[in-house]
Amino acid sequence: MDLRWFQDFLTLAECGQFTTAAELRHVSQSAFSRRIQSLETWAGTALIDRSCFPLRLTTAGEQFRSNAAEIVRKVVDARGEAGVASHEGAVLRVAMPHCLATSHFPGWCIRWKDESAVGSLRLHVGNVHDSVEWLAAGVVDLLVCFRHAAEDIQLDPQAYMRTGMAPDGLRLFRPAAMDVDEAALYASDSAQRYPYVSYAQGAYFRRLVELACGDLLQRPVLERVCETDFVDGARTLVSAGVGLAWLPDSSAKASVDAGQIVAIKDRRCAIPMQICMYARRQGPAQEPVERVFNLYTQR
Repeated sequence: MDLRWFQDFLTLAECGQFTTAAELRHVSQSAFSRRIQSLETWAGTALIDRSCFPLRLTTAGEQFRSNAAEIVRKVVDARGEAGVASHEGAVLRVAMPHCLATSHFPGWCIRWKDESAVGSLRLHVGNVHDSVEWLAAGVVDLLVCFRHAAEDIQLDPQAYMRTGMAPDGLRLFRPAAMDVDEAALYASDSAQRYPYVSYAQGAYFRRLVELACGDLLQRPVLERVCETDFVDGARTLVSAGVGLAWLPDSSAKASVDAGQIVAIKDRRCAIPMQICMYARRQGPAQEPVERVFNLYTQR
């Protein structure tokens, strides 16, 4: 039995479509379907009624759904409690998106380890949806991600705590070798066309850009030429001259300093964000979690 099967099932139960659920879980639809079938084989009964659209849960599936999240939570908590049973073997489990893992985690790692007094840190890299799910299920002790009021993470403040760590921003960047007439971006009569690298459908930054800068995206001046799931992938494409893309300032800094990319100055293309840390208020590694949290709450 794989804990991911339970997470797959809960996602499918929530959205009601195999295709959408597979996208949210960032696996192919065929692989996702096989994992659901494996769960049904393990459970010994059909959990999904595939004869209707959108699909429905069977009676057994409805009963299983009410228990699945608790099953995952208890299994992971038991594993976490065993991991923190001895001080020497304690592990602090942290989830964050790939761009923060590459741009910030190297600077955080030793400081968090020393402050929490654990034996080691374990980094889980995933998208925002998966990372929130990991935190809720007890797979990780800390979640670090970007936050914006228009696309906020929905976690019960009675059960989870949050603290701001550092300001950041999502900004439109162009290749250094590409001339862009910034006045043309919002001009209603502009004939200019610029290639644009977008985030994939369902990605956190794609939703945020569409919410904050949707008026620009609806104009023909930006022509989508490529989509990617990863910030670092988008940054590499901009650096290579493929097109413009929205990037976090912290992720873009090295390429800006190297003279490879340049920020668009129009403030309408800039989206303020914050890097935040989340944790459960009660968990198996509560003491080291609170020690790390206090690094940012007591400044």
